[in-house]
Amino acid sequence: MVVLTDSQYIHASDGHERSAQSALAEGHAAAEVLGVDDVRCLGLSNTHVGWNGDSVTAIEDVLSEIQPTLILTHWAFDSHQDHHHGAMATLSAARYMPSVMMYDPIFPSGRSYQPFRAQVYCDITDVIDLKIEALRRHESQYRKYGQEWIDAVTARARWRGYESQVGYAEAFEVVRLRVDL
Repeated sequence: MVVLTDSQYIHASDGHERSAQSALAEGHAAAEVLGVDDVRCLGLSNTHVGWNGDSVTAIEDVLSEIQPTLILTHWAFDSHQDHHHGAMATLSAARYMPSVMMYDPIFPSGRSYQPFRAQVYCDITDVIDLKIEALRRHESQYRKYGQEWIDAVTARARWRGYESQVGYAEAFEVVRLRVDL
């Protein structure tokens, strides 16, 4: 799992804040719930991630080392500048990788003039509780957005499940997908 920034912030309008240390601790706690033990923070500047040589090279270095067969990244039309530029930098860095998909954005980011196109669905019925527990480990985000955030994520997973005829699902927009038949 690669995180581009340390995710610290002080939100000017509502006073919520999160230190780099707490954000990284929350990220590691969430990853642990999901069974991920390799979390890497690239340390790019929060709210200033660029789609440039520095970010592309930083991501490319990790991809070259671990050689993933599938890359999941933010949706390229996400309205959060770091998510947008991070997705574009990832697409550039992953130009030689066989499979890249973008995940469904959720409010407050993701609001865009371009609609998300759900093309691939992954049944998460058996792990929806783990997903919700991982989200709750982001304590500062939970304090900021409240139970409504968790309810919205759960409702969307249920909606995506309905669309794909399972209990709960996540949807992805395909950039490139290699299928070995």
